[in-house]
Amino acid sequence: MDIDRYKKQILVKEFSKNGQDILLQTHVVIIGAGGIGSNSSVILTRMGVGQIELIDDDVVDVTNLHRTSIFNENDVGKPKSKILEKKLGKINSDIRIVGYKKKVTRKNIEKIIRNADIVLDGTDNMQTRFLINDACIKNNIPWVYAGVRETIGMTMGIIPNKTPCLRCISNIIPSRSDPHGVAVLGNLPIVTASIQSIEAIKILLGKQPYGLIIYDLWRQHFEQIDLKKKPYCICCSRKKFEFLQRNPGDSSK
Repeated sequence: MDIDRYKKQILVKEFSKNGQDILLQTHVVIIGAGGIGSNSSVILTRMGVGQIELIDDDVVDVTNLHRTSIFNENDVGKPKSKILEKKLGKINSDIRIVGYKKKVTRKNIEKIIRNADIVLDGTDNMQTRFLINDACIKNNIPWVYAGVRETIGMTMGIIPNKTPCLRCISNIIPSRSDPHGVAVLGNLPIVTASIQSIEAIKILLGKQPYGLIIYDLWRQHFEQIDLKKKPYCICCSRKKFEFLQRNPGDSSK
C-alpha cells in the first residue's frame, strides 16, 4: 500500500497518521448511490477508507448527471452500484469496494449493515431513512443522515445512545411530496456529500458530530443546530423499531 498518496491529509493535525491508519481499517456502508451517495463514495475512496459497500437497486438516469462527479453519459441505464464499484476501484486499488444492486428492506437491512463501522445515507426518501435509523439504533451502529432540496443541504451524524436520532428531529426535515421529484441545484449534493463525509470521518476518529448542519448554497448561509435527544422518542429512547416491522414503499436512490 502506498501511504504517500495520503501524505497531504496526514499533515492535517486534526487527522494525522493515526487518523489515516484508522480510516484504512474502516468498513463503511453507503445506502443509495445517487447524487449524495455517489459523491460521498468518491470522497471516501480518495481519502482511503479501507472497505466501502454500495447498496442501490437503481440504474443511472440522465437526470443524475448534473449532480454527480463520477457518472457520465455512457453510464446511463447501467446499475449505479456496479458502475461505482468499477470506477472507484480505478481511483484507489488499495481498498476494497463492492457494489450490490439490491433494494434495502426491513428483511435485509440488518444483514447489510451488520459489519459496518458506520452507515451513510444516500437515499432520497424518508421511509428508507427511518428504516436505516431503526436498524442502526437497534444494532448500535453510527450513521450520517444527508438530504438536499433546491439550494439547501442538511446533514447530521447520529451516534446511538449519545445523540438525537432521526425520529427526534423528524419535524425539522422536509418531506418529499413533489411527484416530479425534488428540485436540486447541481453542485449542492457535492457540497452536502463533503460535509457528510467529514462528519462520518470525525465519528470514526472518536470525535463528536456537530448536530444538525444546514447549508444554503445559494445564500452561502451555514447553520449548526445543537439538538437534544427526545426523552420519549419512540426509537432511541423507547427502543421501538416500527420501520423494521413494516416495509418502506420506496427503494434507495
